[in-house]
This record gives sequence, structure tokens and C-alpha cells, in this order.
Amino acid sequence: MSANTAATHRTGAKRAFPTRTLVFTALSAALTVAATVVLGFRTGDFFFNCGDSVIFVTAALLGPVPAMLAGGIGSFFADLAVYPATMFFTLVIKGLEGLLCGVGMKLLRTSERGRVLAPVTGGASMLVAGAFMMTGYFICNSFIYGTPASALAALPADAVQASLSVALACVLLYLMRLDTLRVRFRLSGERRLTAQPYRREERPAEDKTGRGEED
Repeated sequence: MSANTAATHRTGAKRAFPTRTLVFTALSAALTVAATVVLGFRTGDFFFNCGDSVIFVTAALLGPVPAMLAGGIGSFFADLAVYPATMFFTLVIKGLEGLLCGVGMKLLRTSERGRVLAPVTGGASMLVAGAFMMTGYFICNSFIYGTPASALAALPADAVQASLSVALACVLLYLMRLDTLRVRFRLSGERRLTAQPYRREERPAEDKTGRGEED
């Protein structure tokens, strides 16, 4: 591999995951921990928290990979402090939840129509990711409790957790307009669409001498 090719690959890697995105991903992971531990509360055997809302907001602002990292790592350390029995399950479930939500939002936002319907498509992506989270924890609880029948008792609480998280994320993104920060600060690598500068076309000068000789 030549030096120019290697430099091109290094430049492409920096553009794909710049330092600013890395910093915001780490910040989102810390916010996920805080939203889970500090803003969470326990009712009986169930623990409700706002961590999923942070994961959904991260998916909308930063994209699939940052949401996967922030969701998985942040929720892992939150479970380490709250309920260590599920922390390795949480690492996978919440990571894939962020990835799935981010991919859905990115695919549905590619067209101009998708940008207009962003609240609808974004909410749908969050619901799908929330349903995946419920399925993941159902499997997790089946291993912990021993039988799928025992794990069914946690499904209503997970459904409430997913629904409230989607509602809170939609309020933050589309009512409080946090979604506009994505393009304004190029958080997910997107650029503003700007009009091309006007350039006056230059016509080639006519060769009067040549034309005179032909006449």
C-alpha cells in the first residue's frame, strides 16, 4: 500500500468517526448512566428509568454507531450500580436497541419526504427499538427466573418503560426541537444544503483575424 493510499484511508476513518462524535458519544454514555441511576425509581420488583430516552435521542442526533456504544456501555455501568445480575444482558440489549433505532431513523430520513415526516418515522423507529428491548429482556428474564412463564410478569413493566421513553424522547426531539441540532452542528456528519454560488459563464473570444481571412 502506498503512502498516499494509507493517508487516504486514515482521512476517511477520521471523517467516518471524528473526534467531536467520539466526545458526544462519551457524553451520551454518561447521560445514559445518570438518567438510569439518578432519574430511575423502583416500584416493587420493577425499576423504571429514563435511560432509553437518552439512547433514542442519541440515535436521532449522532446516528446508529454512537447510539449503540452509548446505549450499551452507559446502560452496562448503570446496571452495575443498580442491578448487576443483568448487566451483560443489558450491554447487548441496549446496544442493539440504539443501533436498531439509529439505523431506522437514518434510512427513513434519506428522502426529502422522510425529513418532513421525521416525527412520525422517528417515533416508529423508537417503537420498534423499544419492542426489541422488551423481547431482549423477556429472553433475559427467562434465563434468570428459570421459565418463560415467570418472565411474562415483567413484560407489562417493560412495555410501560418503552412507551414512556418513546414519549419523552419525542418531546425532547420534536417539540423542544433538539432534532435541529443534528444538522446545525453536523453531529451525524450531515451538511447543510446551501445554494451554489453564481458564476458568470465566459464566452471564448472570437478570432476576428481568422474570420477576415476566410471572408
